[in-house]
Amino acid sequence: MLRPGVFAGLAVLGVAIAVAFTTSRSDLRVNLAPEYPSRGRVDAPLTLLEFTDYQCPYCRRFQAETWPALKRAYVDTGKLRFVLLDLPLDFHEAAEPAAEAAHCAAAQGGFWPMHDALLRSDASLAPQAIENLAALQGLNVARLRACTTRHETRGAIERNAALARSLGLNGTPDFILGTVAAGELRGQALIGSMPLADFEAAIARAMPKH
Repeated sequence: MLRPGVFAGLAVLGVAIAVAFTTSRSDLRVNLAPEYPSRGRVDAPLTLLEFTDYQCPYCRRFQAETWPALKRAYVDTGKLRFVLLDLPLDFHEAAEPAAEAAHCAAAQGGFWPMHDALLRSDASLAPQAIENLAALQGLNVARLRACTTRHETRGAIERNAALARSLGLNGTPDFILGTVAAGELRGQALIGSMPLADFEAAIARAMPKH
């Protein structure tokens, strides 16, 4: 997993972050906004929130090696909802522009295909390469270019990153696994691109017992 050495103090550009601060990384709380990208049933018994960076090799490894099995076994079967937020790291110059492209694709209903394409192990994050990926997804490239040029989604990305840092999550990929009540996710941090077996064990421990 990638861990930045030093982060500046939390700056949220005057926008309140929806998070209750806690003293334990096993009792983290996040208010899940309706606009957060998600996969799976909203009423799934568990929710896994990932903070990702499109330039992070460990995020790409999670996407290639672990996510497909998690999706098949837990998301597609209604056991787990998956929520995704951004944490572009300061030393990854292409991470924030890639996140902007994903968010701009969302405005055309294409967030998840663009997200998946950007995280492929061989995906280039050069500006022209990103536009080529958008075209392959059937997106309006001129509209996406206008959105990214005007940085229409940068504020949301910066708020996502500030939220992660307020929770003490400074690297990628980092996760929170837990249950949701009244729109609030309450759970524990899972740090880094863990093996599938570790995710499975964490899910088994966290799954509500009836």
